Amino acid sequence: MNTDELINDLKARMEALVKRGGDVRAETARLVEEASTKVYQARDGLTNLVKAVADGAMAGAKQTMPDNADNTLKNVVEGVTDGLAKSAQAIRLTLEEATASGSQFAREDLRKVAEDFKMVGEMMMDIVTSAAGTAGGHLKTQAHSLGEHAQKTLQGVRSALESALHAALEDPSKLGHETVKAGTTAVRQGAGVLFTEVGRYLDSIGNKLRK
Repeated sequence: MNTDELINDLKARMEALVKRGGDVRAETARLVEEASTKVYQARDGLTNLVKAVADGAMAGAKQTMPDNADNTLKNVVEGVTDGLAKSAQAIRLTLEEATASGSQFAREDLRKVAEDFKMVGEMMMDIVTSAAGTAGGHLKTQAHSLGEHAQKTLQGVRSALESALHAALEDPSKLGHETVKAGTTAVRQGAGVLFTEVGRYLDSIGNKLRK
């Protein structure tokens, strides 16, 4: 499945989720967390992911619960930030584990992650208000406050992630592992390996939770 197919599939799954009902926040977080590792390498991957989630959710809300669209939007936005926070945490832990084992990921991968999280944080307000506009003007006021809240939440997520990414780029010993000795030459990984390893980490966590 290419990136465009993945984004379209995610939008359809979000629409179906809202129509089906249930724990929208938790399910949204899970979908965002799972999909994030598959779009990191694509241009504007995270931003397009969040747009697909918001648009799909509002499409579902318009068809099944127009009077409750405001609550749906709130749960979706919170689910998005939850999912991105978990994905960012997985990246940080993957970086730490790689450093401890003497590996170093490609600089372009590290920079791409930083740029993606910065962009989605800056675009969150526009994404939320745009999605709300499709469901009706009455959501605009709430959408603005939700967008502000999401941006603030993502700023905290970005801060911790960017510190880890900077350390991985400039001084791996700052990632918190005393096992990394000064002067040790790290094994440099090829481009794209970081995203594969983060995906494996999230898969392993998901498997443990399902047992």
